[in-house]
Amino acid sequence: MLTQEKALFTPAEAAAVTQLPLKAVNNAIDKKTITARTMQKGGVRSRLVAESALVYLSLERELVGDTTPSFRRKLFKAIAAAPAKGVKRVAVGTLTLDVSRSWREVAQRIRDLRRAERLAGTDTDILGGVPVFRGTRIPIHMIADLLRQGKAAEKLRKGYPRLTDEMVRLAPIYAGAHPLRGRPRRQSWQGRSKGRALRVVLRDAVAS
Repeated sequence: MLTQEKALFTPAEAAAVTQLPLKAVNNAIDKKTITARTMQKGGVRSRLVAESALVYLSLERELVGDTTPSFRRKLFKAIAAAPAKGVKRVAVGTLTLDVSRSWREVAQRIRDLRRAERLAGTDTDILGGVPVFRGTRIPIHMIADLLRQGKAAEKLRKGYPRLTDEMVRLAPIYAGAHPLRGRPRRQSWQGRSKGRALRVVLRDAVAS
């Protein structure tokens, strides 16, 4: 049975959970395909979307080429209404979709994101305050970057003994949901020559 959603997510979090480009999420909001709430905190305005929007976005890749904007908006509204109705299937016109698997997949990715956030920590005395895995000096974005560049998880674990399988698995979703703020700047692990080991000094991988 589906439950009534409560949590809200930033566009970056939505992109990380649904594995869509951030631009695609923002486009869906801008075109009002999905509903977003505008909130202001500390003078900063942000747009937030609900879990139903994530379920819709998880289907976006398959829908965009074959459906009209009007159809996609209707589909999102049907998905958004599903939790309150406790239904697993939604219908728009003659099309009926079983979205139960999408709900389960999104729920699991949300759990992964929250777990990644619990594993993360920041301290201005550790590597300038970039997010690291708690109990280590291993930058989370560095691990995500290396994985994106094709670095094997096994080699990363050998290079950083305190790095666990879970940390490796969750680094990309954390980095996607929490991009480094401010104007992009080259980090200490970036810009190394090709083929050279990309790593912080081993002693830096141990908690201070």
